[in-house]
Amino acid sequence: MSGAAIPAAPGGAAIRGLASALCLSLLQWPASGAAPATKDNVEVRAYVDDTCIVADEPYFVPQDAADQSNARFLPLIGVIVGKLVELYVNHGIESSADRMKSRAARKDTRYATSRQMNLYRADFDPSPMLHINAKLGCMTIVAAAAFQPEPANCAADYLPKELSRATRDLPQSQWKTSRTDDSVENQLRRANVCVNGKAKAVYEARFEFSKDGTAYRLRDAGYRIESLLTTADKGASRITVYTLKISDPSVTDTQEVLSSAWVNIGTVSAGSHAAGGKDDAAPWLRVPPLSVEARRIYEEKSKLQQEVAGEIEALKRAQTRNQRMLDSLDARIAAASRDPAAGSGTVAGLKQERTRIAVQDQTQGAELDARNAEYLDLPRSPLEFMPVTIEVAVTETESEQKSRLALADIIGKNSDIVGGAIGSSATTVLSRSLPAAGKTAPDSADSDGGLAAARARYYDALVESQSAASGKPSEDAQRSLALRKDEYNAARRSQGLEPIK
Repeated sequence: MSGAAIPAAPGGAAIRGLASALCLSLLQWPASGAAPATKDNVEVRAYVDDTCIVADEPYFVPQDAADQSNARFLPLIGVIVGKLVELYVNHGIESSADRMKSRAARKDTRYATSRQMNLYRADFDPSPMLHINAKLGCMTIVAAAAFQPEPANCAADYLPKELSRATRDLPQSQWKTSRTDDSVENQLRRANVCVNGKAKAVYEARFEFSKDGTAYRLRDAGYRIESLLTTADKGASRITVYTLKISDPSVTDTQEVLSSAWVNIGTVSAGSHAAGGKDDAAPWLRVPPLSVEARRIYEEKSKLQQEVAGEIEALKRAQTRNQRMLDSLDARIAAASRDPAAGSGTVAGLKQERTRIAVQDQTQGAELDARNAEYLDLPRSPLEFMPVTIEVAVTETESEQKSRLALADIIGKNSDIVGGAIGSSATTVLSRSLPAAGKTAPDSADSDGGLAAARARYYDALVESQSAASGKPSEDAQRSLALRKDEYNAARRSQGLEPIK
């Protein structure tokens, strides 16, 4: 797998500051690479952001000049998610749309073409941190006869969901809007999703991540279906499933699927609307882990930052230990001074030890200041790693059995697995990188957590060896440093990384 690092777009920090970390990612797949749909006049586009465009549309309460009590209702409606696309989508890699076209021959399925993006992001402020490239919160799929040509700009035409004064004092569940255009097309304009005419269908699904970011699940967040995508018959009904597939952008036509997810909303027909599926216990599945090659590139690109940051964190831990030891020595000195049985030698010895620790603390404090200054001089622009392709599809079938077969075909899974999984839950997620449902903990000692722990122990030993009062580390400190270095290198080798010298 390719693991090239792509610097983040200039000006990203300013935009993130404006958005207050609200809109961390948006992926748009234009219709130019979608499955041929001219005969049924359907285009499908998919958008991913940290909130749902339709389901999470906020109320806007006009603020009266004489009444400041309603200020808490004011949403950030000025933040347009579409403006952040350049921050997180990797434009430097060729699209795999042609390969998708060759696979998108199903008559019951409409595809949104994928753009390649880097799945992981490294930030260096305040310290090196590697995490999922975006705060994925909600996926919105829009099907329409046509979208406005790019570059479209319809956000200025969005009419906010203004709260009716008559319902302002009622519970929020009873609020009503006073705006004149409550259509889904107007709601989509909030995110600069510009539909010509009426949208055929809009589907939304929420991503939920575990606290450590290693697992996720997907839930139905609602849909509005004005007409089916595969038939013009107003009385027809279809079982509808939409899928998300994350793949390794292989140079061949056969891509390795890293994770596959789908939502089954059941039987729907033209005019079907729903606010979201039931809150059932969807299984937690593993987020695609950082590849060995991407890990190697990350370690190589961030080597200096990690070395300096490692010493900074070790020095902070050392100073915390110093303070605890000083507090303990102060208590012992005070107790010994009041105890007639304690000899003067005991008190003097404790004071001498306290002086040694205090001098060591000051030395480490000066070293910490120097390392902090050194870190500020290092490059700290975010980097991106591990390119992936993302494919979204909407499938309408006439029976449950056909929907299972369609999933097996689209996702590339064994049909028995697909059938068993989709039959057990209305909203189901599968990830091939997770062998057992519900598993979220690291599955081996060579995980990222093991590497981080080994790194911390190594830098703790390094700081201890450098803090010797005589300027030369003791034999015990040297042995401890050698042991921790061997452990750290073993953890690095387990992940395909070069050992430190």
